[in-house]
Amino acid sequence: MAASPPMIVELFVGTLTRYYSTDWQDGRTRAGFPSPFGAKGANAVTDPVELQGVIAEWRDNASEKLREHLKHPLTWQEGMLPPYFVGELGMTGYGGAILLTAYTNFAHLPRPVMFMKTWEGDPAIDAAMKAEKKDPLWEVMNCGIWLPDDFSFGIGMKDPSGAPLKAGSIELLWKGLQYLNEVNWGAGAEDIMTWRAREIGESDSFENQAQFGFAVFHEMCRLARENRLPMKLHY
Repeated sequence: MAASPPMIVELFVGTLTRYYSTDWQDGRTRAGFPSPFGAKGANAVTDPVELQGVIAEWRDNASEKLREHLKHPLTWQEGMLPPYFVGELGMTGYGGAILLTAYTNFAHLPRPVMFMKTWEGDPAIDAAMKAEKKDPLWEVMNCGIWLPDDFSFGIGMKDPSGAPLKAGSIELLWKGLQYLNEVNWGAGAEDIMTWRAREIGESDSFENQAQFGFAVFHEMCRLARENRLPMKLHY
């Protein structure tokens, strides 16, 4: 029996118009993924003009929901003109980043030594999930979308296609990533870029896996901040 292909997990930075139009998908990894709007095939909504109107209405509704926590309404340039970026995490990198967050919060627990293929039953993950008071770092790392603003929590809402997800802020995520780096490594920008270039496999250490996942989050969050664009977890 052929092995199952690795699960696609990516961080997309760009306009939501482009994301939901699917006009960013890579033929090597994502070809054929339908738009979440409407049925598959001819009825799927992928027209950027139509989508831009949907996104604008969704952003207004999100601003209203977050009104008490925002200094100004949510705003960023939409459409197909702004740049976009894709950071490939895979389950390897995503797992590394999430496990790193859990073990940073529960520092008394001994960390894994070798690569972690799954986090099912992991003691730090279980502790984070069962905590009565959710840690802000854990909450913001576990969002499905990050918006180019600064509010101090993750909030449950529906994405523009109506699917439930948790939203966080780019600024809070950036602060959380700086904290993770300071507590664990104190690494400079050049070292972090080196970590992202690694090819991680099951023979690697957990430290390498965590550094790779962290580095992808760090670079994509940096691009989102500099270009004032949303970031979306894609899988």
